[in-house]
Amino acid sequence: MSTPRARLTIPLLAILTAAAGPLHGEDAAPPPVAIPAWVRETTGVGYTLSGMTREAREEAVRHGVTISEMNFVDPFYPYYDSRLLRRRSPHVPVERIREEIAEYRRLGVRILAVCPPTLQAEVWESHPEWRRIATDTREIPEVDLERFPHGGMLCLLGPYGGFFVSLLEEILRTHPEVDAFSFDGLHHGGGCWCASCRAAYRAERNAEIPPADLDDPAFRRYQAWADARLEALVAEAQRRLKAIKPEVALVTWTTNGGRFGHFLSLPRTMPARMNLQFDAPDQELWLDETNRGDTILPAFGVAYAWATTDHRVAFSEPYLMSHGNPYGKDSFPGHEILRRMMLCLTHGCGASVAVAQPPRLQRDLWAALDAVAQRRRWLVHAEPEPWGALVMSDATKTFHGRSAAHVEERYLAHVVGTFRAVTEEHLPVTVVEDWRLSPEFLARQAVVVLPNTACLDDAAIGALDAWVRGGGGLVASLDASLCTPLGDSRGALALAEVLGVDHRGPATSLPGDVAEIDVNFARSLPPDWHERRRGIFRWRSLPGTFLAADPTLAALVGTDPVTFKGPAVRVEPRPGTEILATIEAEGGGAPLPAVTARRHGRGRAVYLAAGVDAAYWRYPYPYQRRVLAAAIGWAAGDRPPPVRVAAPMCVHATVRRQPGGRLVVHLFNDVNTTGGHALGTDDVPLREETVPIHGIRVGFAPGSRWREVRLEPFGTTLEVTDDGHGPGVTVPRLDVHAMVVAEPAE
Repeated sequence: MSTPRARLTIPLLAILTAAAGPLHGEDAAPPPVAIPAWVRETTGVGYTLSGMTREAREEAVRHGVTISEMNFVDPFYPYYDSRLLRRRSPHVPVERIREEIAEYRRLGVRILAVCPPTLQAEVWESHPEWRRIATDTREIPEVDLERFPHGGMLCLLGPYGGFFVSLLEEILRTHPEVDAFSFDGLHHGGGCWCASCRAAYRAERNAEIPPADLDDPAFRRYQAWADARLEALVAEAQRRLKAIKPEVALVTWTTNGGRFGHFLSLPRTMPARMNLQFDAPDQELWLDETNRGDTILPAFGVAYAWATTDHRVAFSEPYLMSHGNPYGKDSFPGHEILRRMMLCLTHGCGASVAVAQPPRLQRDLWAALDAVAQRRRWLVHAEPEPWGALVMSDATKTFHGRSAAHVEERYLAHVVGTFRAVTEEHLPVTVVEDWRLSPEFLARQAVVVLPNTACLDDAAIGALDAWVRGGGGLVASLDASLCTPLGDSRGALALAEVLGVDHRGPATSLPGDVAEIDVNFARSLPPDWHERRRGIFRWRSLPGTFLAADPTLAALVGTDPVTFKGPAVRVEPRPGTEILATIEAEGGGAPLPAVTARRHGRGRAVYLAAGVDAAYWRYPYPYQRRVLAAAIGWAAGDRPPPVRVAAPMCVHATVRRQPGGRLVVHLFNDVNTTGGHALGTDDVPLREETVPIHGIRVGFAPGSRWREVRLEPFGTTLEVTDDGHGPGVTVPRLDVHAMVVAEPAE
């Protein structure tokens, strides 16, 4: 039942308009937040303690849970004596929060305070002008409060954002025992057309907010403005909260950090770069059918979640469900809990989890938590060992992909296809965001892969050019560097000199059908740009090239023509650029360059005019994996990977370094004995068993010396031998997850 409106009188926090400019170099980003030491030492979050008995909580602590949630505000009421929210819960006495705090402190569990960021019934009723308006209208939304008593979404980009930060300050001042905050849905929903947002945009950009359409350059500029405004709000919240308690943290859900469904949320609801303003984002890892759970996508999602933090601290909660439609744990096998949590550890995230499970799964849950605790020593303070970097660009996903219906085909397929290839080839290639492409970062890499990374800023392009000239290796495909950070066409590849090709527009598989470049190409991609550059071609690797010399590739295709089904563009190679493979239309016509290579200064560059990266995700042939691997290997030149892993393709291998020089190689057995047996569109991983893998060889760089190499967490010493390619060890058996830990010589 609704109540009479009572105007809330509060001190409003002004939003930092100075930082609310476009992203990606047009305005400076807020610096990444300083992460407290205790967050860096935490390996996971154990949710649901708030609803458990004292005995169950004590059991959770025995199995390694060190932080869990506690509700301080829900969409209807505060649970403490608030001066900002006047309503009181008829269900939860005010003294309950003090009792819960005392209980968490007795257990030694850190308090993760929960507060909904955009749903608050009292504010919804009292401040209708703070409501988010989701479309280009001036009509303030109303809801049936009998049916939806929580109201609707409030706008964080205006005065309510200030109120929200004030509410967090109040919680922390009232209850200084709070260690961290968590929010479900800290985002702007893709934009807002409320009076406050309209006035701010008019004042700061001298423009009106256009209708939501990412094909419209004006809306893309607004989206970047809204993103930066939200990012500035979170940065200000961190400043205010840490001024009260320096060790407090935001350990909270991300809505743009690796979950496949969030990749499809366009316009985006928050910039991926905002994860740098969290002390530790937590990704909801869905392995159901809508998130392509029985594919490489969950692994990629975890790797990307870590990447959005610049490889500092991130968590990932694998949801323990058998399907997402309908959602439930029906027939969920307990062994799958361990598999999902070890996948998270392998790709860089701490494994958070809902601790309370049905009785039939509780023992397996405790065992999985024990497995995380046993590995803690080799998880904290670790960073990727540099060698290769695979760029996943939030800007390209948003401003080149542009719609949920097309973003997978236009962009994500290229990135995920490459990730699949490097995972199966066991190459130590780390997923990074495009903002990492600085001279300092590149100096540590041997090779960088730009899978259709269309949107790059001038600073990244200049850094890549100088780095390749100095000896770096670059692999790029299709539209890499074609667009500005906001998706406007440059009319040519900005990296054309590095790559040694000039872009001539989409390639079609219809003989004689040449797509002319639109007259407005320099400003905007033609409407049919993506649709015209796909089809079925005949691929041929040319003799005398490093592709033809690759023994695995030679065994798969040789120099015979084979099918290529995927996107392609027409390019004109510049002098000094070698054509390694060609494609031609099924019906005939002149062959087109498919893969080219050139030397640029002291470095090397490979360009994929035919999108084998996307094809290896959407319509794969094994030869495509080897083309990608050979291209990466040639571009890296004389800088071999720091670790060589010889194992079946189902084994994931990642390499990290800890302080003091310790090298940690994660090995994860991703074999699924029933994978691919069900209808592909509805298959999810529900693994009941493990097939052990024996005899994995982990080789180290020639000349490297180690005091000791062990297989952890088992404490097994491994003998270092030289197989002619350098020192290495043999892992006798891999069940689900293990780590080869190499301690440096004194």
